[in-house]
Amino acid sequence: MALLEIRDLHLAMRSFDGEAHVLNGIDLSVERGEVWGLVGETGCGKSLTGLSVSRLVPAPPARYMQGEIRFDGRDLLTLSEREMQGLRGHRIGMIFQDPTTNLNPVFRVGTQLVDVALAAARREPSILPAPGGRRGARALAVQMLDKVGIPDAAGRIDDYPHQFSGGMRQRVLIAMALIGRPDLLIADEPTTALDVSVQAQILKLLKAMVAEFGMGVVLITHNLGVVAQTCSHVAVMYAGNIVERGPVRTVLTAPAHPYTHALLRAIPTRGVPRGALAGLPGTVPNLIDPPPGCRFAPRCARATAACTAAVPPAAELAPGHAVACLHPVREGADA
Repeated sequence: MALLEIRDLHLAMRSFDGEAHVLNGIDLSVERGEVWGLVGETGCGKSLTGLSVSRLVPAPPARYMQGEIRFDGRDLLTLSEREMQGLRGHRIGMIFQDPTTNLNPVFRVGTQLVDVALAAARREPSILPAPGGRRGARALAVQMLDKVGIPDAAGRIDDYPHQFSGGMRQRVLIAMALIGRPDLLIADEPTTALDVSVQAQILKLLKAMVAEFGMGVVLITHNLGVVAQTCSHVAVMYAGNIVERGPVRTVLTAPAHPYTHALLRAIPTRGVPRGALAGLPGTVPNLIDPPPGCRFAPRCARATAACTAAVPPAAELAPGHAVACLHPVREGADA
């Protein structure tokens, strides 16, 4: 049984202009020890998929039309809010995108970490070192800050968030997400706005945490380089659909969906002359009135009338490698 299994998830979001069908049949399965990259352009539904797992999408304006989110066999969409509170921060951890807005500026970092540790300990007291209680929670907070690479963790635990750099604040958020020893970690753009050297340190830390705790990870990012460096598997999203998923090496070296192919062609490399990057014509569809069938069809050079008849089902091209396309790109062919 998979640690996380999302089956045919549909999510609609109401606005003044109408109701947008923002997730359109998401299917994803994450095992322990796997790091899944969730990639796609802004607005494709990556963050909403991650927030749905933690049940942090506000309802209303959102409503789940159908589907299941099974975590360790339990459908999270059927649980009460009290039951979800017992999972968040304990069995399901989340690293939010912006540490500047997700650390409370008026409380010391240690206070925030200790509160999270005490909340997790109410469900699993054994996570706290002796003597337990607030002293044990503080000792655990120092251990986690040290583990994520904060220099002089014992001395800096009483600092405020503004006294840390952006990279250090991101490390604090990672420590906060891991302090409850989660089985599943949702990391939403954990390296946004960080320079490349700090980004490399954060990704190395994340891989080390996966190896130590054996957790499953969903890493949400725009950066295919981050996916290649960190993830074992990748799912490519477009306009609320997962259009391709599989092992990272397979998807990045032999992309089968025209959208994945276009994303990779837009990445600058040493061999591409200046001004020669391939763009993608058209715009992302309006999800209040999406095109029929394949939502990528209006921008796809390979589209036929059959593509607009129905949403293409995901077909497996190789073990673990699936693509939702009636006309997939064959290896070595031009999209």
